[in-house]
Amino acid sequence: MANQEQLKLIKEGVEIWNAWRRAHPSIRIDLSSGNLSGMNLPGIDLAGANLQDVNFNAADLSDARLSGANLSESSLMEANLTGTDLNNTNMSDADFLKVILVGANLTRAHLAKTDLTSADLTGANLTEANFHLATLQRATVVRANLEGSKIREANLVQTDLTGANMRNTDLARSDLKQANLEGANIEKASLIQINLEEANLQGVQHMTMVQLSKARSLLHARFDPSIYEQLENDYPHLFQQT
Repeated sequence: MANQEQLKLIKEGVEIWNAWRRAHPSIRIDLSSGNLSGMNLPGIDLAGANLQDVNFNAADLSDARLSGANLSESSLMEANLTGTDLNNTNMSDADFLKVILVGANLTRAHLAKTDLTSADLTGANLTEANFHLATLQRATVVRANLEGSKIREANLVQTDLTGANMRNTDLARSDLKQANLEGANIEKASLIQINLEEANLQGVQHMTMVQLSKARSLLHARFDPSIYEQLENDYPHLFQQT
């Protein structure tokens, strides 16, 4: 349960809250199950806080410090987290529908089973993040850094990954139907049993035939002409209706 005094204090504004945290750095923050929807909290210091099941819907948390916090099962629908530090934050089972995470730091963040439908992660740092079973359908992940991240069994249908760095990313068994990977770097990425039906793979960097041969389907996927011809000749089963 949330600490009611802390819940009251945070509603007095960012300046008062951050000053209190600087004066009391060892006090454990517990705002779990609190309702902070629609609040203006840019630059708030909630590093290491227990924010489980908190309602942050439509809140402004831009440039906030949330590193190491517990945001599991929380709701941040349409919240603004532009430039926010979410390094090593637990966001599993959270609702991030239409959240703005432009330029945010999600290094080693835990997002297993998190709903990021239509989220904007443009330019975000997602290095070594865990997206197992997450939903990123129709999300914008343009020019994001996904190096070393785990996105196994995830929903990336119609996700925009244009120019993303996906080096060493594990995408095994994920659904990337109609996803856009134009110009993305997939060097040493795992594509085992992924669905790439109708996906755009034009201009993808460091893509190998061995990687693509392990996909579940390439039906109607778009490639540079020379790559398409070789794949169709060597792996015709990947272009067949299942």
